[in-house]
Amino acid sequence: MRKQTCPSLGAAGDVRFALTAASPGFQTLRSVGMAILLGGFGLAPALHLFAQHGVIREYAALAPQPNAVALPPLFDAPLTDISITVGPDQAYYLAGTAFENGAGVARSAVDLWRSADRRNWVKLRTLDLGPARYLSPEIHFLGGAFWLALGREGGGTELLRFANTNLAVSPYEKARITAQGANPSLFRDDDGTFYWVMGVGRIARLKSDPLQGLAAEPVEIPLQVAGGGKEQTIEDRHGAFLAKINGKYHLFITARMKKNGLGRTGLPEGVLDVFAATADRPDAGYSKFYVAFPHAGQTTLFRDEKGAWWATYSGQDARAIVRGKPAAFRVELVPATEPRWPIGFAGLEEPKRFAAGLMLRPDTAFIYERGMGFAKAVPLDKAPGQRAEVPWIRDTFILYAPDGFYYLIGTSGNMDGINLWRSADLKQFSFVKQVWTPSSDPSRWYNDHPNRLFWAPEIHHLKGNYWIAFCISAGARGKNSLLRSVSGRAEGPYEPAFPQDQGVDQHIDSSLFLDDDGAAYYVWQDGLIRKLNAAMDGFEGEAQKLVPTDGQRVGYEGATLVKIGPWYVLTAAEWNGGGNRSDGTYDMMYAIAKNLRGPYKPRRVAVPHAGHGVLFKDKAGRWNAALFGNDRTAPFRAMPGFVPVSLQDTGDDLIIEPLARE
Repeated sequence: MRKQTCPSLGAAGDVRFALTAASPGFQTLRSVGMAILLGGFGLAPALHLFAQHGVIREYAALAPQPNAVALPPLFDAPLTDISITVGPDQAYYLAGTAFENGAGVARSAVDLWRSADRRNWVKLRTLDLGPARYLSPEIHFLGGAFWLALGREGGGTELLRFANTNLAVSPYEKARITAQGANPSLFRDDDGTFYWVMGVGRIARLKSDPLQGLAAEPVEIPLQVAGGGKEQTIEDRHGAFLAKINGKYHLFITARMKKNGLGRTGLPEGVLDVFAATADRPDAGYSKFYVAFPHAGQTTLFRDEKGAWWATYSGQDARAIVRGKPAAFRVELVPATEPRWPIGFAGLEEPKRFAAGLMLRPDTAFIYERGMGFAKAVPLDKAPGQRAEVPWIRDTFILYAPDGFYYLIGTSGNMDGINLWRSADLKQFSFVKQVWTPSSDPSRWYNDHPNRLFWAPEIHHLKGNYWIAFCISAGARGKNSLLRSVSGRAEGPYEPAFPQDQGVDQHIDSSLFLDDDGAAYYVWQDGLIRKLNAAMDGFEGEAQKLVPTDGQRVGYEGATLVKIGPWYVLTAAEWNGGGNRSDGTYDMMYAIAKNLRGPYKPRRVAVPHAGHGVLFKDKAGRWNAALFGNDRTAPFRAMPGFVPVSLQDTGDDLIIEPLARE
């Protein structure tokens, strides 16, 4: 069979991956039951029942360019719920809710602003609409007239129409549209029909004169996230907005998404994202939603003088890059029809979640998330012989070793062995070698499954030697084990540390920990721990699972253990807000105890987007978090990176937070 190559969209950080019928990736794809369709366009997998865990770079919601900068506010005024429209003079008109003490406040006065270029804004007029007080004033220019949709304090919606296009002085008339509802918006279809769009996603056709009210009862569009499960909840839905893009209706709703009590990026209160769905009708038949504009708060869309789509940014959550000031960004329209490689896994995955074959995301020239949004990937050499055309790595592990080098290891290359990189300064990782190429002997335990992949190796320096803990994707006699360096050098060669021809068990993601008393421990999966014997070629005692006092696991995979001062710090990866294909974030969680066996305090987020990484010390003795980027809103994807972390020891607590630059 001739080789088939997955073409690239040319987006920032794209990746291309070639598969042949003889490649392990292709065979594994067949082995897990994904059908391969052969046709004039080459390889294309059918949709499989389970969602792969690997990240897809091309369909990232945030993909900041290397020189991306923080999204700037349009001007300095305390406003949120920003709306912008383009008038008949091609100028931009803006309205918004007054912002005080971290939230929007209802006012009887509504300010209208104007700009000829989106850079220089002047207050055009203040409307006194008292005695009623309003939230979310939304300005539109539709059907040759300016309109202002208004949400009344306490509930109810109104619509205001200006008599002429000179907004500075134009008289207006106002009508009550609904007795209930909030955050109203106005949409005009191509045939001239107007629709009233409210808060949680309720849509109703208006009469031919919109000021006469509704022509039909509102229909509520359910906000169901593509790939979402029963553990996922959607809260604080509001700010629905309707636009027609490339012939399809796009409904935007702002909400907080949570999973098991935590929102995206690990915050208990969640973050305010804009979700998008598409339909062939304005008031029915919508697809499931996906996160389109992370942290953007309530949004509206408009087109500039060249026809490009823009969206407003009204950040209010703790991670939003702009809070309480008006901002806007160009919307990128990314074709989403091609199957892509979920990095680190076999085969290709179709973008079924983007129903119209189109994905919307913010301009990649800007950063939209405080803190971790500024984290940068560290360049690394491509592993020789790998089929992917660009360097990549997952499950990033960085060790500062006694020889003065930083060693990088992780899931990489063709996943047919264990690769090693090193750096003198954490500015560039150079390829060292494949330090362990497994035997091809089919009788070896790690060859039980002919198409297994090698995942998540970690390199440790303990007891005067280098050790590599690793796992494989499938195996009847176990899926994780340990290697030791025969030479005493990081580059090996390595041999199995355990004499038995079997893995430890059926879990994954193994790690090592050396306690202050010299005892070494094997740590794996979601907090499993077992003491190693003095020679580190076997175990003493039974395995135990370290579980925080609230009974919730610290994370579901990638467990590591370090000692910071008096604290044992257990970290692990968890998908927060949603799962790996429902727009959650892959975060590094942690739990702490002053005794190795616990009790461990309830888990919380240490570093958003850091997932299966590790806390490591640099040559100056400062603590950092290694990451690789695995979710659609990470600052980069499948590349090595690190951020310094702050440590605040209060005596009865240890607070860990990232110190990403802004």
